[in-house]
Amino acid sequence: MPITKQPQIIPQHRDRSLIRMLAEDFRILIGEQIDELVPMGSVTRRNFRLKQLCDAGYLSSRSIPAPGRPNRLAYYLGSRAWELFDDPAEKNLLLSLHKQASQLAPSALEHRIIVDTIHIRFLTAERQYPEYRLLTWIDQYSPSWESIREYGVPVQADGYGEYILLMHFDSLLTFFLEVDITERAEVLRDKVERYIAFAESGNYERLFAASPFRVLFVTSSQNKLEGLAKFIGSRTDKSFWITTWEEFKNAKLFDAYWVRPGLEGRHSLLSHP
Repeated sequence: MPITKQPQIIPQHRDRSLIRMLAEDFRILIGEQIDELVPMGSVTRRNFRLKQLCDAGYLSSRSIPAPGRPNRLAYYLGSRAWELFDDPAEKNLLLSLHKQASQLAPSALEHRIIVDTIHIRFLTAERQYPEYRLLTWIDQYSPSWESIREYGVPVQADGYGEYILLMHFDSLLTFFLEVDITERAEVLRDKVERYIAFAESGNYERLFAASPFRVLFVTSSQNKLEGLAKFIGSRTDKSFWITTWEEFKNAKLFDAYWVRPGLEGRHSLLSHP
């Protein structure tokens, strides 16, 4: 049987940027996320280029089952992605990332997509807010959590971020991200208690030389939001901000759609504590 050769294409700067993002920041992305990071024009043009990169081995794809709607494709590093990196020693690492993405369980994949969509919103928000800059993002899978835990952080969150607002005094704002899609109530309450104890200890401000952190909870439903807000409100009116995934994805980053337990109204992340 003749060996089928992979099509030969020349990866462009945009292609290389996408592949580097998959290696360093995201691991696996759906088409809508790719549009936000490296716009390719129309959906048809984007899908055509992604198929070319998959056929050539620079990307791989897998289907995401979605009850009641068409399956989506998610894209991750292909078996030839390492050829686009300068250090040949990265080959084994990149092939390992390829394997991890291909083996993610569907439930973990859906969670990952939501967390990465939130990351992308913070990453690209300066297009709408010129004074805003995202300085730091550490995702759930980063090895940086090992050193962070040494500073006494009691939870490995879905993300940790730091951003500033230029020309604003004392504008460094920091947060831990928690995406609650399938967590049991007792697990969420345990996380809340650990965050409260950490906040009350003062260790964060002392060790990180930063103002008090926020905990951003993104829940799967209004019922979960209300239950979580009631529990947190019985414990503290500081640190915690809650919204639903539906509200988050349909608003701009700094719109007022966050619930702060113990406080009235809806709040914007532009607000200071």
